[in-house]
Amino acid sequence: MSQLNEIVIMLKEINEKMFKIFRRIFPDESEKQILEVDLLMTRMMVVSRLGISERTYNRWVKAGILTPIVLGNKHYYREEDLREAIKRSVNRGLI
Repeated sequence: MSQLNEIVIMLKEINEKMFKIFRRIFPDESEKQILEVDLLMTRMMVVSRLGISERTYNRWVKAGILTPIVLGNKHYYREEDLREAIKRSVNRGLI
């Protein structure tokens, strides 16, 4: 249990540091907008959630089925954007 507590403490520290970094990068953004970053899913979370391979993920991004929010060289998604993209693609017969 001690290791779990240490991990939780480390994650909280990382979260605080990320918040400070976002505050520096986006000084005009409201705290609410910055906190929405916590709601973003990473590329690997999307792959896992959709049950697809990384190769399929890359094809879907290239085909425009998935449109990531790109920060640096990392891809992120809001849950509602992901659901909407999948719904549109299914309706259009793309997946």
